[in-house]
Amino acid sequence: MGPFAIIGNPVRSSMSPALFRTAYPQLPPDTYRTLEVPDAVTGWQEMQRLNIRGVNVTMPFKTDYIKFVQHTETLVREINATNLVYIKDDTWTACNTDVWGVVNSFIDSGTILKGKHVLVIGAGGAGRAAALGMEQAGAVVYVANRTVRDGLHPLSSLPDLLKKCSLVVNTIPWNPAKAVKTGFTSKHVILDASYKEAPLKEAAILAGASYLNGYHWLYHQAVEGFKLLTGMEPDRKAMCKLLGL
Repeated sequence: MGPFAIIGNPVRSSMSPALFRTAYPQLPPDTYRTLEVPDAVTGWQEMQRLNIRGVNVTMPFKTDYIKFVQHTETLVREINATNLVYIKDDTWTACNTDVWGVVNSFIDSGTILKGKHVLVIGAGGAGRAAALGMEQAGAVVYVANRTVRDGLHPLSSLPDLLKKCSLVVNTIPWNPAKAVKTGFTSKHVILDASYKEAPLKEAAILAGASYLNGYHWLYHQAVEGFKLLTGMEPDRKAMCKLLGL
């Protein structure tokens, strides 16, 4: 089985290798490794050299790796981003488990999604996955982004959007002082994508909002991704303990 890896730049501080070892303690420790590469092409060549069977894809390659595979799942085509590329039935396949990372983070916290108004901040690969996942779960989704194009709201509209939306998914960095003044309240449930930076944690605490850190997202996307890579059920309890969930 394997080997597998996480690929990105920067990626050396990723929790994914430790999470994989915790999920599958019965497998050799070198089954899952870290590949920090300067560009997507170099990474793909390195994957072939090492006979890698599947990779979790992180920034900045979530769009790049779609073009290397023979098959893209429907979600990937709709989002135009992948976070998992692996060999399935002898074919390189791209899928996206970030959708489940977002949706299951809210569901696991007891949050009902159907009919709720959700604000997704950021329209990169993670933001697009979040928006699609929440739409499929029956929520009404608004997306705000630094670069405005069709269907996106400017970040300057966040105070007004926060009055409409009770759920928030954040996928961009924040200046903490600015975040505190944006309009978060105790009615909001906030999910941060980044488990390293936790950009909206301070603002959420000060507002009395419910806060879900990025470890929730990491855990739920990893459960689905690891199952696809290995065909085996991971040790969820051990994974949660490692992440403090």
